[in-house]
Amino acid sequence: MKTKDIKSSGHVWHFVQTGGLMQLQIQSIDDVLELDRLDPKLWVALSCPVTGIEFSEDTLKVLDLDKDGRVRVPEVLDACSFIKKYFKKPEIIMEAGDTIPLDALSDEAFSCGHSPAESAKSILEILGKTGCREISLSDVSTNDKLFAPCVYNGDGILPPAAIKDEDAAKTVEEIIEATGGSDDISGAKGITRKQFETFFADLRSIQEWRELAQKDAPGIFFMGLATDSAAASYMAVRDKVDDFFLRCNVDSYSRELSENLHAKELSTLDGGLSKEKLELLPLSQIDSQKLLPLVDSVNPAWADRIESFRRNVVENIFGGTKTSIDESEWKKIKSDFDAYMGWFGAKPSNTAASLTMDRVGEILASDSEQIIAHALDEEEKHPPVALATLDLKKMILLRRDFLRLLKNYVSFEEFYDPDTPAVFQCGTLYIDGHSCDLCFKVTDQTKLGNMSPLSQCYLLFCDCTKKSTGEKMSIAAMVSAGKSENLMVGRNGLFYDRNGGDWDATITKIVENPISIRQAFWSPYKKLVKLVQDKVSKMATNAESKVSEKMAATVENPGEAATNMAAATTKKIDIGTIAALSVAFTGIATVVGGLMSAFLGLKGWIPLGILGIILLISLPSCFIAWSKLRQRNIAPILDALGWAINGNVKINIKLGSTMTGLATRPKNSKLTAKDPYADKKFPWKRVVLLILVLALAIWIVVSIAKNPKGIAGVWENIKGFFTKFTVKASQTAGEALDIAASTVQQ
Repeated sequence: MKTKDIKSSGHVWHFVQTGGLMQLQIQSIDDVLELDRLDPKLWVALSCPVTGIEFSEDTLKVLDLDKDGRVRVPEVLDACSFIKKYFKKPEIIMEAGDTIPLDALSDEAFSCGHSPAESAKSILEILGKTGCREISLSDVSTNDKLFAPCVYNGDGILPPAAIKDEDAAKTVEEIIEATGGSDDISGAKGITRKQFETFFADLRSIQEWRELAQKDAPGIFFMGLATDSAAASYMAVRDKVDDFFLRCNVDSYSRELSENLHAKELSTLDGGLSKEKLELLPLSQIDSQKLLPLVDSVNPAWADRIESFRRNVVENIFGGTKTSIDESEWKKIKSDFDAYMGWFGAKPSNTAASLTMDRVGEILASDSEQIIAHALDEEEKHPPVALATLDLKKMILLRRDFLRLLKNYVSFEEFYDPDTPAVFQCGTLYIDGHSCDLCFKVTDQTKLGNMSPLSQCYLLFCDCTKKSTGEKMSIAAMVSAGKSENLMVGRNGLFYDRNGGDWDATITKIVENPISIRQAFWSPYKKLVKLVQDKVSKMATNAESKVSEKMAATVENPGEAATNMAAATTKKIDIGTIAALSVAFTGIATVVGGLMSAFLGLKGWIPLGILGIILLISLPSCFIAWSKLRQRNIAPILDALGWAINGNVKINIKLGSTMTGLATRPKNSKLTAKDPYADKKFPWKRVVLLILVLALAIWIVVSIAKNPKGIAGVWENIKGFFTKFTVKASQTAGEALDIAASTVQQ
C-alpha cells in the first residue's frame, strides 16, 4: 500500500507517547475497521514471524495467506476486510472469548456458497446442538464428526471410506493409485468426478484394445482365456531363462571362461546371503545337456516364478508334467508368444494400463461404476459444511486473538503494560539474584549475534534444557538492574516459560553494556580493585615460581647455589642507584606534599574537595552509561528474530528498571542479624583505626590548648610543616644529585 493511496475517512485516531514511542491506541472497533486508512509508517511493526512467539500459531497460519512464514501488513488488512464482511456485529472482537453468537454472523456467503449463519446452524445440527445460540472453537474443531472420511462433506472429493460396497471401495482405491487421487478435507485421499470418469474411459479403451485383437488376430490368444496369465508368467522369467541358455552356450565354448564368470558371481555372496543377492545368480547350475530344471535344483529366489511358468506355460504348450525344458523347447515357447508380445507392446498407456486384463474385465462387469457415480452425486449435493467450517474457524480465531495481535503489531501496547507481557517475551530468567522478564526465544543465533550489539542492551545468551522431556531451546535475556560482577559464561540459572514450565539455563555468551547509572558510578573503583588484585596475584605467583625454581636448583646443585649466594652477598651497592632512588623518592614526596598542602588549604571545604575527586573519577563513566542507556533499543533484536520493526522500541532507564527484579526481603519480614557461623577473629583493623583516631583527636586538642591563637594557629603550623617538608625534600634531592655528580667525576 502506498501512502498516496491512503485517503482520510474522517476517523479520529488516538495516539499515545509511551517510553519515548508514539503509537496508536486501539480503543474501538472503528479503529480496527479503519486500519486500511492508517499510514503504515505509523505502525510499530510491518511483519511478524508465524512461529517463535507467544501467540496462537493456528491464528497466525490462518492470517499468513501466502504461507511464507510471516504475517505482513497487507495480510492484517485482509483480515480486517474479512471481519467487516462476515461479522454482522464486528464489535464482538473487542471482547475476550472464543465463541460467536449466531446473531453476530453475517448472511454474506463464503466462497463455498454458504453464509456464516447457515454454516454455523448446519454444524450445530450435525453435532446435535440444535437449540444452541452460539458456536465455539471446540464446535468447529470436532474433526471426528465434521471431517471424518466416511461421511459426505461437500468438498467434491470421495474417499474409499465413504462407500459401503467393498468392490466399489476397492475400485476407488485403484483409481487413487492410478491417478494419484486428491486430498479430502478430512486428510484422507479420495477421487474427484473427473478422475473417476477418466479412469473408466481408460478401462473401456483397454477393453476395446483387447477385443479388437481377439477379433482381428485370434492367434494372439492361442491359449484362450488363459493366455493373459500365461503371458504374465512368461514375461516374469523370460530374461532369466535367456540368460541361462546363454551361459550353457558359453560353457560349451569355454569351460574356463564359464567357471571364472561363476566364481566372480559367487564372490558377491560375501557378507551373508539375501534374497536380493540370490536373484542376481543364474536360475540353475550349468547342465552339459543344456536342460533347464523346472522343479528341482532351481535358484530359491526364482522357484515360485519358475513353478508358475511351468504350470501356466510349459504344461499348456507341451502337455503332461514336464520337469525340464531344453533350448529348442524354449525357442518354441518364445515363438508362440511373439504375436502376443507384439500386440501387448501396443497396449494404450493410460491410468488403467497397470491393471491386468482380468481385473479390467472384473471392474467393467461389476456395478462399481454406478455405485461410485451415485456416491459422487451425493457428495456434490451435500452442503459444503466442511469447507464453511474452515472459514468459521477463521472467524472464531480472529474473534479470540485479532485484537491482541493488533496490540502487539500496530502498537506495542502490551509491551508497555507492566501487567501484560508482549508476544515476543517468552518467560522469566532467574540467575544471580536477578529476575529478567524481557527474554527472547532465539531462532537464529548468528543473526541475533550480529544484531544484538546495536541494541545497547546487556544481554545473556542461555541454552535451556527441560529435563522432563529433553527439549532444548536458546534464549536471550536483558539485564537492566543490579550488578554484573558475578554474571559470567558457564553460570547456571532457572528459566520459567510462559506456561510455567521450568528449564535449566546456562549462560553461553554475554553482550556487555551498561546496566544502570549506579553500576556505572562504582565501576571505575571496582575495575581498579580488580586490576590491583590481579596484579598482586600475578606478582605473588611469579615470586612463588622463582622461589620454587631456586629451591629446586639448590637441591639439585648445592655447590653452585652456594657460590651464587656468596657472589650475591659480596656484590656492592651502586651509588648511582642510591641517587636515582633518592631523586624518585624526593619527587614523589614533593608531589604528595604539594597535593596535601593544596588539599589542606581548602580548610572547611575539604568534604567538597573529596566529593569533587569522586565525581572526577565517576562522572565520565556515568555519562557514558547514561548516553548508552538512552539509546537502549530492542528493535535490532526483534529484527533478528524475524520481525520487521518500523522504528525504535527504546527501553529508557525507568522502563528498564521494571524489567529486571532484584532480591529483596518481603515487607514485614524479620532479620536476625546475628550469624552463628560468622568468623570470630580479633578486630585488629578496628582497634588500630580507633587508636589512630584517638591519638589524632588528643593531639589536636592538646595543640589547640597550647597554641595562643587556638585552631587558627594550629592550622598555620600544619601548613608551615608541609611547606618546610617540601623545601627540605627539594634540598635533599639537590644534595643527592651533587654527590652522584662528584662520584661520577672521581
